[in-house]
Amino acid sequence: MKKTLLSILLSISCILSFAQVTVTHMDIMFAGDEYYEKTDNMPPIILGSPGGNKVWNFSFLNALDQDTVRIVSPVGTPYENSYPNATLCMIEAGSYTYLEKNISGVYILGQSDTVLSNPSMFMPLPLTYGATHVDGPVAAGDDEIYSGPVLDWYYPDTLAPLFTMGMAHTIDSALVSAVITNTFDVDAWGTVTMPDGNDYDALRVQVESDYTYSVSIYCTDTLTGAASGWYPSGGDTDISNQIFFMSNDPNVRSPLASLEMDSIYVENATFNVGSTLSSVNTIEASTFKVYPIPATYNVTIETTKPSKDNSYELFNISGVLVDKQSFNQSTQVDLSQIAKGTYVLKIHCADGYVNKKVIVE
Repeated sequence: MKKTLLSILLSISCILSFAQVTVTHMDIMFAGDEYYEKTDNMPPIILGSPGGNKVWNFSFLNALDQDTVRIVSPVGTPYENSYPNATLCMIEAGSYTYLEKNISGVYILGQSDTVLSNPSMFMPLPLTYGATHVDGPVAAGDDEIYSGPVLDWYYPDTLAPLFTMGMAHTIDSALVSAVITNTFDVDAWGTVTMPDGNDYDALRVQVESDYTYSVSIYCTDTLTGAASGWYPSGGDTDISNQIFFMSNDPNVRSPLASLEMDSIYVENATFNVGSTLSSVNTIEASTFKVYPIPATYNVTIETTKPSKDNSYELFNISGVLVDKQSFNQSTQVDLSQIAKGTYVLKIHCADGYVNKKVIVE
């Protein structure tokens, strides 16, 4: 009976521990990274329901062509002057996508010479199971005014009385405005098996992008001028869906896979087939010992490689820095003044860093 009870408790402990997988800004995208991707255009993927302890088998994904995605510093890139807030630049197939990465997320600022009027969120951070985030509505670009032959094709003057209840007679211009709202839902956690045969702990992130545009037309009252002005003339909404599988594995700093969706069906799957990571590398977890976990008042960090370059940062699950210190060979992290919960301890040394999960009880 005791053995059975112990087995149950250990199983529950493993499930709870796995469910605390957290992907922070330290787990994705650093300047100097290269990611190698392929796209399967006919993937027979079954996604399954939301929840925990899921198993996703992507080992059968296959494609001939391989793309390389480079993450570089914006400094020295062709459009750096247009993106003063960019911290990263992603180069793929000759296009330059400028990004801002911080502890709250990764934001798209624009592509090449097309600068967005407002940043669009690519991924909120940190990611934890059950988290949701809504970004927007934000302007999807600058408002555009149309006139001349293009306007006459879509909005001939004969439509003016229809839109103005007979009060105006000609259509002089059209104003198109667009906004986008991105909704992120971390709805499942589990294990992803990739084509390389390796298994990765991962979170599933559902992303719905709602692109809505509206059109206003300027109509002129050619008789008295009193009814001249802007009138609404409709619009439309386009909703697209993607699914990302994100891991905090130290050897992966890009999505394991990203799926383009058509309703509930997978149109194509882009999947990671390898990476060359920058010098901001993670190191072996055994380099540092962290104990006890769970902890109550303090946790000890020890290493067999003493160095003046050793330090730690403690983040809560929202990505907020709680504490940081330098040390040589060992130190104690004071937990007595922080709230109970799960934290990420990032330990630095000259060779890189390692993330450790700390549970405060």
